[in-house]
Amino acid sequence: MALQFPSRRNLCGTSEAAEIYGCGVSHIRGMATRGEIWSQQISPRWFVYDADEIRRLAAERDEMRRLGKMCGRRPTGQKTP
Repeated sequence: MALQFPSRRNLCGTSEAAEIYGCGVSHIRGMATRGEIWSQQISPRWFVYDADEIRRLAAERDEMRRLGKMCGRRPTGQKTP
């Protein structure tokens, strides 16, 4: 469940961010540690992420894979260029 705060960010937890991006929670944590995605620590064990940013990055990654410009599996339902 995405949370809405006055910052206008649609926030989600680590497991939801991983589900949106299509990866494991450790990958999301690593992306946040490397500064690739925005995150905010709410409590000692709870981080939140910008759900819209995660969706945008997932779409960009899928497009790069679809075009063959990035390693990894092509998104399902896509034809080879």
